Amino acid sequence: MVKAIVAAVLAIAALQSMSDVAAAQATTTQSPAPPPSPPAASPPVGCSGAAHRAFDFWIGEWDAYATGTETLAGKSVIEARDAGCIITEQWTSMRSPYSGRSLNLFDATTGRWLQFWADSQGEITRYEGAPTGDGMVLVAPDEATPGQAGRTSLRMTFTRNPDGTVRQVGETSGDGGKTWAPNYDFTYRPRSPG
Repeated sequence: MVKAIVAAVLAIAALQSMSDVAAAQATTTQSPAPPPSPPAASPPVGCSGAAHRAFDFWIGEWDAYATGTETLAGKSVIEARDAGCIITEQWTSMRSPYSGRSLNLFDATTGRWLQFWADSQGEITRYEGAPTGDGMVLVAPDEATPGQAGRTSLRMTFTRNPDGTVRQVGETSGDGGKTWAPNYDFTYRPRSPG
């Protein structure tokens, strides 16, 4: 009797094992599950609104001349980066061993344009401004210059010219912006290939 029970238990176990093997074979011969659906489309990345594009006229590779002359003052490469949210500048002077770069962006929280400038003399300047009808004005209202006493205000005016050039005029003020003195005046011409 014990042998019959043991035989029955072994037979049930064998049937169970065969059933498990058959189920495993059935799942391995079935076609693979379809790949998961792609995630829902994300909102577009970037800064494509008109306010973000107000400084695009400055983008390009430029030779900067002292305005009204053929004297090459420097070379500048201006590019839109980071999904169009940042305009970068790389400036190299032709008159001295001086170079610098800037990051320019529209701050949607304030509605103002910002420029952060750093150069080969270790100076760092933060400008703030807004577009004009034909360009952009950026002002650094209270800057300290290493090695100089007092504070200076700086202003840059960019003007988009009908011939495709851009004029940049730099000015300084020692009286908090009441009066301005010229610092430089450049006309950016698109760089010739080669």
